[in-house]
Amino acid sequence: MRKAVAFAALALSAAMLTSCAGSKTETADTKTYTGSATGMDSVVTATLTMEGDKITNVEIDVSGETDGIGNKVGDEIAQQVLDAQSAEVDGVAGATVTSNAVKEAVQSALDQAAGKTSESGELKPGTYTATAHGAKHDITVEVDLSKDKIEDIRVTEANDSPFVSETAIAKMPARILENQSVGVDAVTGATFTSSAIRNAVSDCLTQAGANLADWSAKPEITQGEDENVDVLVVGGGTSGLTAALAAKTDSTLSDVDSGLNVMVVEANGYAGGNMAICGGYIASYFGTSLNDYTGNSIQPDALVDSLLDLYPQYSDVLDGNLMYNIADLTDDTLNGLMARGFYLTGSDAYIGKSSRISKDGPTEYTSSTVIANKETGERSGDNGYDVYGGGAYFAQTMTDIVEKAGVDLRCETKATELIMDGDDCIGVKVQDHEKSYNIYAKKVILATGYAGFDAETIASYLPEEYGNVIGAETAANQSFAQKQVTALGGDVNDVHETISDGHIILGYNSVLAHFGEERKLYNEMNGMLVSTEGTRFTDDSDRGHDTAMKVMELGGKCYMIFDSTHDGVKYVDFLAQNGLAWTSDTIEGLAEQIGVPADALEQTIETYNSDYEAGADSTFGTPVEKMAPVKTAPYYAVQINTISTGGIDIAVYTDENMNVTLTKGGKPIGNLYACGGAGSGSYFPLCNIGLGSHVVGCMSSGVYAGNCVRESLAQ
Repeated sequence: MRKAVAFAALALSAAMLTSCAGSKTETADTKTYTGSATGMDSVVTATLTMEGDKITNVEIDVSGETDGIGNKVGDEIAQQVLDAQSAEVDGVAGATVTSNAVKEAVQSALDQAAGKTSESGELKPGTYTATAHGAKHDITVEVDLSKDKIEDIRVTEANDSPFVSETAIAKMPARILENQSVGVDAVTGATFTSSAIRNAVSDCLTQAGANLADWSAKPEITQGEDENVDVLVVGGGTSGLTAALAAKTDSTLSDVDSGLNVMVVEANGYAGGNMAICGGYIASYFGTSLNDYTGNSIQPDALVDSLLDLYPQYSDVLDGNLMYNIADLTDDTLNGLMARGFYLTGSDAYIGKSSRISKDGPTEYTSSTVIANKETGERSGDNGYDVYGGGAYFAQTMTDIVEKAGVDLRCETKATELIMDGDDCIGVKVQDHEKSYNIYAKKVILATGYAGFDAETIASYLPEEYGNVIGAETAANQSFAQKQVTALGGDVNDVHETISDGHIILGYNSVLAHFGEERKLYNEMNGMLVSTEGTRFTDDSDRGHDTAMKVMELGGKCYMIFDSTHDGVKYVDFLAQNGLAWTSDTIEGLAEQIGVPADALEQTIETYNSDYEAGADSTFGTPVEKMAPVKTAPYYAVQINTISTGGIDIAVYTDENMNVTLTKGGKPIGNLYACGGAGSGSYFPLCNIGLGSHVVGCMSSGVYAGNCVRESLAQ
């Protein structure tokens, strides 16, 4: 559906950004110009109606942008353009990429009105180069153009996020070439890198004299042929991959093929789920040679008893027998994966011990086994180790293992609806970037994770507490299990009592600001936090859950204020490129840029500086060594938002065989199973202890679900 907005107003503008072009139409009394530019997820357009040099009407189409974020900016920016009579407007915070694209499209239309663009439909043949900013770094492309065709696209420089960005780099050029359009879909889960490639190609087209609107057609989704499999796993994350592998073997992760046709559909452009972008490490609970090495292990029954004691409020929900069955598979799961090439260090200093809270207080009952790349030694973990290797290594290795086992792994394939026949699930409707089709299956396993990263789902359950939380880009299909089961009349576990986490971050997008070096930047940046009213509201040194909740109460956004002597200055250029930092030689000027009352900000800074000089924060008790006085111009502001990183647990119930049930203890839905966070309504503590992404509990639950499905089909 086209979202267009129109307003009326006064006089014209001039120069802005490049990488855009458009077309024009004329009427008797007015002239209408349309400009286009590539946004986050789509090509956006701006249509201006001009009377002389005055903009009298603005129509902005952002319907293809991110739902609830980019596609909501049209009204506001249209009004800004009319008020300013210019493309040089502020845009909308939190939707910077879309805002910039709209401004580019507006400037394109204005350039046409001023006669600055060619109306020829032909391209100037040649090789063109352009650079655009990705998730973290710049992406450079070379594009070969003939007079009427994109002949070739080469990514010549890319230093973006490892693994995740690689999928976009591999797929986007081919996708644009095939469709001869920059209006193609981004690779799900790698939107920033995808957008950078589209923007750079758009820039090259513009350099060659293209009307970008002519090269922005969005390919149609066609209806594909239906398919049939024995086992369909929805979700290619931690539990989904192990579930598929277990179903494909004749016993727990053996090297003998079960003979079943097993398929995994994953909405993101890569497998691994959230683990693919996680720097965490595996927490092995008990029973493996790794635990024997550390002398630090706990038996399945002891672990289950401890968890049941820890969560007495869920005594009528948790299934101790099911928890034991999952926990008892830990040894077989890890050892089976290691036998297939999943490398876990077990004989050197990579292993450490991890403290966990039990009913009796802190207890060392797990070993923290670092995921490591066997060839390079790159690994994640604490003690200052780089987060580069961990999650990406998991995703790459597990992808290789399941594909070698004969599992059909299909990324960028989003499940849209369960196919039901009465009380039985008989398949799933799916869609990739080209077609929609049905996959019919004898057994379906839901492995789409718990909803901790899905901002929309979180807010629907807990609007007061999490209404302003930001979700992760990787949450593409993360609430599928919960939404589908509740649509069938089913229950989920008590989300109001299972809030697990929330954090404050730099910026507006989790991939940009949480899963990479930018998180470290934030942790290093002491500074005064102020609300949108220009006042302090918390201990500035607290970067965790409590402050996150306060930020959410304030509307989901605040600012870090510091001056020219602060270490954060070195990050300002990077952040400013993403619309997240501002600078001014005066406090008043800085306040105006970020939209907070100048008098309030000035008074807040004065009190803060006085407290620093006195050696104590009189308002919130921030340790003086964590305070950063604001005294020396220029002054800086950095936008801070909230994000769900652990989120809340919203999970469906299963019986002892991992069959999904509409209610706890109710009748199972025929042929429908769940594992990992998606199905943890009956065993959620197992997927909520450990480090990193709680990998072992998810792995073992996946293996158990795969075993149950395989055994059921063998009967």
